[in-house]
Amino acid sequence: MSASSSRLEFLGQLAGGLAHEIKNPLSTIKLTLQLLEEDFVKEDSPTAKRAVRKLEVLLREVQHLDDIVQEFLTFARGHDIKLTRTNLREMVVELFEFLADDAQARGIRLHFDYEGELNNLLLDSTLIRQAILNLLRNAFDALEGKDGGEVILRARIKGDLLGIEIIDTGCGIAASNYDRMFRPYFTTKKKGTGMGLPMVRRIVEEHGGQITFESEEGKGTRFLILMPVDPEKRGSLKSMVRSEQP
Repeated sequence: MSASSSRLEFLGQLAGGLAHEIKNPLSTIKLTLQLLEEDFVKEDSPTAKRAVRKLEVLLREVQHLDDIVQEFLTFARGHDIKLTRTNLREMVVELFEFLADDAQARGIRLHFDYEGELNNLLLDSTLIRQAILNLLRNAFDALEGKDGGEVILRARIKGDLLGIEIIDTGCGIAASNYDRMFRPYFTTKKKGTGMGLPMVRRIVEEHGGQITFESEEGKGTRFLILMPVDPEKRGSLKSMVRSEQP
């Protein structure tokens, strides 16, 4: 085992212990708050009603902390990649169906373009679905406050490379934030944890791929995922990109 691998393994173990020590008291706090809320809900006084509202705020914050700890733990430990034969086209269609009501409510038009045989790819379908869904939700959020807009997903295979693009016509990314986009805990969202894009990049890199983006503030953003189709070639991405980039 290399020194870097040993260090990552140690950090993963350290993160696991830290997360465990944090999650236990968080669970106790959450349970106590829930019991207090049950007591106050039974009363009909103005004081009790104010207490319930405050307890609801505290419970949301505790849940938010718990989510952050869990995301940190997953990120630090990494994933046990389980490759299975995956139909990427069907996965995207199902994701679009899942997001259809939200898209309609926001006035967002969804488009899916694909080329090549996408029905027999060796991927961890659960993790790739998580990564694509996260990027789609980010695209939806980028259209917040706009009068509708478009989100386009393109997938195609060229040579030994799979390319997945997610494009939105949203607010774009400020140039001052480019270097921080994949940094853990950096977020421009009011309710974001800042772990979404770092997790996406981790999943893509664990598949031997890379993720990049280009954006223009006020006009939109394009994320591009590139990964080798053949798992045995997932250590030579740079040379493959130069010759076969979709």
